[in-house]
Amino acid sequence: MKSTTPVSKIKTEFSLENATSFGGIKIFLEYLEKIKLSEALRDISCGKGRNSLFPIYRILLYLIVGWMLGCERLFHFRKL
Repeated sequence: MKSTTPVSKIKTEFSLENATSFGGIKIFLEYLEKIKLSEALRDISCGKGRNSLFPIYRILLYLIVGWMLGCERLFHFRKL
């Protein structure tokens, strides 16, 4: 499943007027798209359980991105 908006289409503005603590993540997300990490994780992950909402590869991808944004514990992911 593809994301709803490709990272390359997200607007980039070089000012501090609307800056957040997540400002530099766009470069990292573009890199992850370029190396096709999502597809690689999809190839190595096992199947999705019947009662699960998300496949394993997507959870792993979200954990990687979250850790890069400074989320060290699971409840830190709520602010994302």
